[in-house]
Amino acid sequence: MDKPVATHVVIAGATGLIGRELTRQLHDRPGVSFTALVRRTGILSNLSDRVHEVVFDFDDPASYARLGADIPCDVLLCALGTTLQKAGSPEAFRKVDLDYPRALMNRAAALDPKPVFGLVSSIGAAQPKGFYLQTKAEVEKSLLDSGLPYVIVRPSLLLGDREEFRLGERLSTVLLAKPYLAIARTFAPHSPRVWKYAPIDASKVAEALLRACVDEPPYQQGRVLSGIGLHHPILGA
Repeated sequence: MDKPVATHVVIAGATGLIGRELTRQLHDRPGVSFTALVRRTGILSNLSDRVHEVVFDFDDPASYARLGADIPCDVLLCALGTTLQKAGSPEAFRKVDLDYPRALMNRAAALDPKPVFGLVSSIGAAQPKGFYLQTKAEVEKSLLDSGLPYVIVRPSLLLGDREEFRLGERLSTVLLAKPYLAIARTFAPHSPRVWKYAPIDASKVAEALLRACVDEPPYQQGRVLSGIGLHHPILGA
């Protein structure tokens, strides 16, 4: 039996760096409808006139009950994320990066059929050290335990134009990212070890996530994409 084609995609975290790229790229898929869960409408209209913005309160259980009801959901893409500095406390950080994704998973797992769940995680989550990566590892485990068909992407340093200015990331892009990528492309274009920690443009992460979740959905098993599998999907396969 042929796999069903996903037609309704829901994005959580659509206003972030990867979320905006997901919106842009879904705009170019005419056979796919997509909904962005936002805190206020009008945020994404400059990216797509096809996106359906739905005001969503991540602290309200009633909002989650709408998924699969009045919000169609064949694929749920979770690009939620913050920084400890922006969140203000470890507890607030975990609420955004762990509690909200878990609540989305719990709702998705209650649906029939279950949607494909795409999660943006981080390189290093497989062997976490430190608060940030331990939180990412926890949310990944929750997804594996949920029984949902899943795709996890683990990018390294993300490149792209953020709405907020982050001095550390800007310096890393100039001093580290560009030289690293130039060396990798020239001297080690096929090396999984070299590409594992290579900085990556947010658009490539979004492209890989949509390819795996929407174009070739993993209905029977999960997939984890990182390193060369994100930069060069053919080589990664």
